Order: sequence, then structure tokens, then C-alpha cells
Amino acid sequence: MIPIAQGIYRVDRSHAWNYGHAPKLPRVRRLPAAPGGRLFDYRLNSPLGVAAGPLLNSRWVEAYARIGYDILTYATVRSGLVPAAALPNIRAVENREQAAVATRRAGANGDLTLAVSLGTPSMEPDVWRKDVRRAHEKIGRNQVLMVSVLGTTPPGGDREALVNDYGQVAVWAAEAGADVVEVQLAWPDPFADQPQAIYENLPLAAQILHRVRTSVGVPVVAKFGAFRTPRLLHDTATKLASWASGFVLVHGFLRRVVDEAGNVAFEGPGRERADIVGADTFPAASRQIGELLAWRKAGCWDRAILAVGGITTVARAHETLREGADAVLVATAALYDPLFAVRFRQTRTTAVA
Repeated sequence: MIPIAQGIYRVDRSHAWNYGHAPKLPRVRRLPAAPGGRLFDYRLNSPLGVAAGPLLNSRWVEAYARIGYDILTYATVRSGLVPAAALPNIRAVENREQAAVATRRAGANGDLTLAVSLGTPSMEPDVWRKDVRRAHEKIGRNQVLMVSVLGTTPPGGDREALVNDYGQVAVWAAEAGADVVEVQLAWPDPFADQPQAIYENLPLAAQILHRVRTSVGVPVVAKFGAFRTPRLLHDTATKLASWASGFVLVHGFLRRVVDEAGNVAFEGPGRERADIVGADTFPAASRQIGELLAWRKAGCWDRAILAVGGITTVARAHETLREGADAVLVATAALYDPLFAVRFRQTRTTAVA
């Protein structure tokens, strides 16, 4: 058992503090030979990368690129300065029947499950646009920089205003050097009568992707959260395939989070529920990824599938790739087991064409 604060991201410090302090990663004198890979028209050293979240800025991107992660996702950016939620932001949890329960100590690296209540913070566009350029300059050969973007509805704004904002942020990201733009759709739909994510509002999600896809000249991928049924997953992917080069899933599983006494674990309005990520999510996430792979194999559409969700062991990463995923992206493992990429290369079973 290890204290949760031993991760690369200091959970006892603010998001702003972590942004300002480059990660202290283990030194790797020589990386093992890479298996190779390809994503869209890009050749890769390997199909392993870091999902949106951990890589807060160019210094984080550079640090992880050096230790063998070859798809680097720059943390989600927005059209204005947005601060993070107050501490705490990340807590180790145990998933129980009625809720996720925060614990004082966490399991070993491959058995770590977290609740994340951070919001989606972003620096000002003038700051992150310059920093994305630096990030692109710092990645190596056969590595790809993906930038995650999220639209913001201005006060009194309508759906068209949100769509326009997504488009503007995507253009800025592409101009700054993004090789791929990830459109974050696993975010609350501000116009829904009942709580739902944007990807669950098909007309709105399609409008956003259409705007982004017709505004930038790089591949665009749609990021999804969990689906309630396989049919909804199929219908969403089929509808949105016209405007996306690929899909990223599963973002996380939204659950109520409490402490051992049953009190809300994250204080503040709108924080009763949080994204659950890490080891415990793998069975459900891999099932949804498998469903998406099956629909693709059946010929419904031909789009890249970037797998996320509970991939906290090297064995799970290889298993997911053998099932047909084009890439695997890790987040929890990247923060608490940074040499994951080294072992992934050491234990590869088959080369990826």
C-alpha cells in the first residue's frame, strides 16, 4: 500500500502549483526498442501515449516524451482563463455498490482507482498557444502531439455560440502545432433539461464536430464518456463518424463520491459526483471499447479507436491492442507508474504494423 500523494502529480498541492513545477520523472538512459505503430498518416515509435489530463504544459509533454510515451495529449484548453476547482481534486477510492468511497491509502500501481474533481482548467489562450508550439518543438521523431479542446458557452450564449467557441479553440490548437485535435465531448450539456454529456446530445455533438472538422486541416477525434447501452454507442459513433477521424474512450465513469462517514468527499456546489478513473474501470471501459471495435469490424465505419480507461498494467495495454485498438492512452498509470512505457516496450509480444 502506498500513500496517494506519492504520484508525479502532487495531489496535496493545487493545479496551479503542479502547472508551475515540471514533473520529476525517473531517468532512462536508453529506451528499449520500440514496436512501431501508425496513427492516421503519422508513423509512431509505439502506439502508447498519455490521455488528456496529466500533461499540463510543454514541460510535462517534454518529460513524458523522453521516457517512451509517443502520443502526447496536451491537457484540455479553452477560450479563456478557467481556474481549477478547490482542493482536494484527486482522491483514492474504492468502488462500492452505492458510491465510490474515498480511502486514506491506495493500492499498488496497477490497482489504483481515483476520483477526480478538478473541473477543466485552462490558461489564457495567449499562454497556451505559445506553450503548445513549444510542446510540438520538444517532442521527438515519430511522436505525435494531440491537443484536447473544450468549448465554453458565453453568458447568455446559445448553442451556436458554443459551437463557434469549440471551432475557435480548435483552430488555435491546430495553428499552434497540434498534429491531432481531440474534441472533448464528455462534458455537461449546458442546454439539456436533464443531466447529460454533450456526446449524448447527438445533434449538438454532430454540429460541434462538423464545425471543428471543417475548420482545421489535421485529424479530429471525438472523446466520449461511458454509454448506457451498446446501441447508444453504435448510434453515436455511426452518426459522428462522418466528422471524426477517430474516437477516444472511455473518459471516465461519473459517480457519487463520499468519505467513510458518508459525507461528500469533494466540498462545493456541483461536486457530489466526480469522474472515476483507474484500475477498477477497466472491465467496463474495455467492454465498451470491444463493442466499438466489433461495430467497426462489422463495417459500420472505418475510424481509429484510441482506448482509454483502466489501462493500469502493461498486460492490459497489450491485450487492448491485440483486440484491435489503434492506440492505448494511459493517465493514472502515467502519474503513478511513469516507467510504464519502458516496460511496455520490454514486454511487447508482437510488433504493431
